[in-house]
Amino acid sequence: MIKLIGHAAVDSGQLIIVDPCYLENWKDGEMDDLKSHYGQACRATDNKRRAGEVLVSGIQGHGVAFGTGGDGGFPVFAHYRRDGSISKVEIRNLW
Repeated sequence: MIKLIGHAAVDSGQLIIVDPCYLENWKDGEMDDLKSHYGQACRATDNKRRAGEVLVSGIQGHGVAFGTGGDGGFPVFAHYRRDGSISKVEIRNLW
């Protein structure tokens, strides 16, 4: 079964998936500031794959940043197993 679980707002043309426990270590900054996590996310998405890992906390606290192709509200769907657990999350492009 697939269900819409919400919308992800995008204003930088990118999203990041990260464990919420690492957000307390998040450092804001500008896109050219590689000491900030936002700058690292921008760098991770500025390549041929338009995606990459961002170290958010400690040596294993990675998130995955990826380009969305634009800004807007992106619908997020969960794919559920028979037991009710989520097997996959899908972020759909609006274009």
